Amino acid sequence: MAASNSGPISAEARAALGEAIRLVFARWTTLQVAVENEWGGRDSRAKADQFGESILSWFCRSKGPYFFEDLVDMMEDKIVKSFNADLDNNSVQDVADQLLFIHEQCLQSNYSPIEKLKNSHVQENDVSQRRQ
Repeated sequence: MAASNSGPISAEARAALGEAIRLVFARWTTLQVAVENEWGGRDSRAKADQFGESILSWFCRSKGPYFFEDLVDMMEDKIVKSFNADLDNNSVQDVADQLLFIHEQCLQSNYSPIEKLKNSHVQENDVSQRRQ
């Protein structure tokens, strides 16, 4: 399944996509557990950041098409190599699907999905701060 076969990504879309990847990764429970528990060693946070950069690079290095299966395979490989984790849940597929959708929207200069992510993050923080 190809997500996009559009031209190269603009600088504005690249920046927005980078922000979206950081937001999605911050909500990815499995990745956050791996970082917090240092499954990848003491530099787990740096490995997670590099993981996000590699995803951004994958989207920006060519004009596509971008295949869901390729993204999932790359992400699963990175999780295994960086965090010694073999995920049995569907979280990689869910994250890949979300990133492909956001990428497609960025190519169309539609940044509303990223705004929704930002706003939901603010609401989640507000709720967690109220509970404390």
